[in-house]
Amino acid sequence: MKKPLLALVLCIAIFGANAQTKIIKEVSDDIETQTRAIIQDNTLVGYLVFTRLEQASEDSFNYKIALMDENLNDIGTINFRDIGLELKSVAFDQDVLCLAYVKSTVKGKVFKRIREAKNNENKDDVVTQFVTLDGKILKVNSIPADVESTLQGTGNGWTRNGYEYSGSLKHKIQLKNVSGKGFVLFFGDANGCNLVAFDFKGSQLWKKKIEDKQDFALLTSKADVYLLEKEKEKYIEGGGSLSGFNFDNGAAYPKIKMEDNDGRALTLMAFGNDPVTGNPYLCGKVINSRYGNHILTAKNFTTGPYDGLYTMSINGHSKKDIKQTFVYWKDGSQQPAINTKGYVTDAKSFMVLSEAFRDYNGNTYFVGSELIRRVKIGAIAASIISIPTILLPPMILGIAGTTKCKTTDAIVMKLSPKGVLTYDYTIDCANSRFEKANSDYSSLDNRNYYDLSNPESRNTYVVADDLKNIMIYNVARKKVVRTIPHKAGNIRTYVAPAKEGHFMVIEYNKKEKYTSLSIEPLN
Repeated sequence: MKKPLLALVLCIAIFGANAQTKIIKEVSDDIETQTRAIIQDNTLVGYLVFTRLEQASEDSFNYKIALMDENLNDIGTINFRDIGLELKSVAFDQDVLCLAYVKSTVKGKVFKRIREAKNNENKDDVVTQFVTLDGKILKVNSIPADVESTLQGTGNGWTRNGYEYSGSLKHKIQLKNVSGKGFVLFFGDANGCNLVAFDFKGSQLWKKKIEDKQDFALLTSKADVYLLEKEKEKYIEGGGSLSGFNFDNGAAYPKIKMEDNDGRALTLMAFGNDPVTGNPYLCGKVINSRYGNHILTAKNFTTGPYDGLYTMSINGHSKKDIKQTFVYWKDGSQQPAINTKGYVTDAKSFMVLSEAFRDYNGNTYFVGSELIRRVKIGAIAASIISIPTILLPPMILGIAGTTKCKTTDAIVMKLSPKGVLTYDYTIDCANSRFEKANSDYSSLDNRNYYDLSNPESRNTYVVADDLKNIMIYNVARKKVVRTIPHKAGNIRTYVAPAKEGHFMVIEYNKKEKYTSLSIEPLN
């Protein structure tokens, strides 16, 4: 029986004036579909659904791009044919979409025999495709890339029905728009790293080879391009430098080291544009030179791995235009509110900060999980009772440990523009169970945090997402304004950023096999 060519049936229903819902019902597993947010000036302006349809020939496929605006209304489709493509990023400006793909002669193909797979020409490229909203493809550019592919067998268990290639670029594709000017692309492969600028017609303006580092983060701000480079194998976290370039001609600005005035490395928790000035800012933690950079267990967080927090505002291209604020607790200046190891007295816990953002009043908020540490009375008592056996007490303490840890609620810390750090609020979250203090910390904390904003009301929100619920916290009102359960019957619910002043509620019904996308306003 012939399989259907369409993987999704989209049914639109409007509920009220402030929210729109789109139902995506699964009707076939025969094809691949990817959904991407359309970003302009670091703001979500729409959605794109990229679908690989049926195979058109021995080495090519039919593709379809469906476009939706920020309210989930369908605004157009684009159909084309090409060899194996994998969509990696999308950017938008001046009514032009720029899409970045990894293109491969073997992508999506299953070979019956291993010799056939090895003898096949394996050629990879990073492709940029420039498309208008009415479906016209303006230009397609290809940059040869070395994707480190490996050949793997397909099938389950002992049954092997073929072979296919898998692999990825050394450094992922990052694509941004530069407002009113064009687009900038970054990626890295086995041959090095590339930073490339394009105009709106798809013509390349300039291309730079970037020295390979451990990791990179790309940001565009006004007419500038910034690339944060993390030092290779020097630090587990933190360190590196910030490079800036003029978009028009690629001219480089002086580099900024990710260190404080005493040479201590800085971590990165946020890298974005200030919501008021539009200038770049960075913020994060100051790493302790003795206890930092080797955090593996919950206990490591209680030994003082960080000395404090920082913010950095890039208001120009010279040294005098860079405003840095450092707040340290290691020196005892924050006591009694925060001790020298990062223990917050009012919260009665250590703070394990993981996300940060800036509000419309210049405040910087740091968000993470609370960690508490307790003595394991039972293990110590058992070791005391077994003292006559001589060897048994060390064995008990070695296996069980003397302390235990668990994560409790989410903690919000506020750093004012004047450099005053205060405990702001605790968001009730599902607590973990007590584990040995020397346990892997990732087993205790699997929450996600991110921020949302409403430019009209100039309100900023924290989203704390744990295993049970999603809490939306208004930082100005210091109040949780919405709690959304993850699971209700057969429906599993998630939350994602949407257009400005709104958020998206994603509901997946496992039994009925459909996904509901709803755009709702922030209060």
